[in-house]
Amino acid sequence: MSENDVRIAVNFVRSLAKSIQFSQVDIQKLMVTVSELTQNVVDHANGEGFIILETMNKHGVKITVKDCGSGIRQLNDILQGKRDFNRKGLGLGLLGAKRLMDEFIIETSKKGTKIIAIKWKDANGWKKNTTR
Repeated sequence: MSENDVRIAVNFVRSLAKSIQFSQVDIQKLMVTVSELTQNVVDHANGEGFIILETMNKHGVKITVKDCGSGIRQLNDILQGKRDFNRKGLGLGLLGAKRLMDEFIIETSKKGTKIIAIKWKDANGWKKNTTR
């Protein structure tokens, strides 16, 4: 994955969300999330990874990002917004992405990280507001 792939993924998620009539606000949330998650692959996994973008019965967008990096150390601290000013990659992008989405699942190990993020189009029976 490269910087160009990040731009391609952001443009694709915008088109995908527009095609199923997401609000402009939610389209922006999806674009920011895709940008943050794919940029993490470029910055922290030497670009070794991929993204899958898919619709969920025209009621949501599912983002799956998988990388082959060394895993996320201190994940709980990152997701609680704790900072370590002596390190690059403070995890603020990851926390921001989590806050923008309705569902956010992270699996990380020394073999890599997989993140699944879902944004539902509306709150009428589809939006679940779950995080693992």
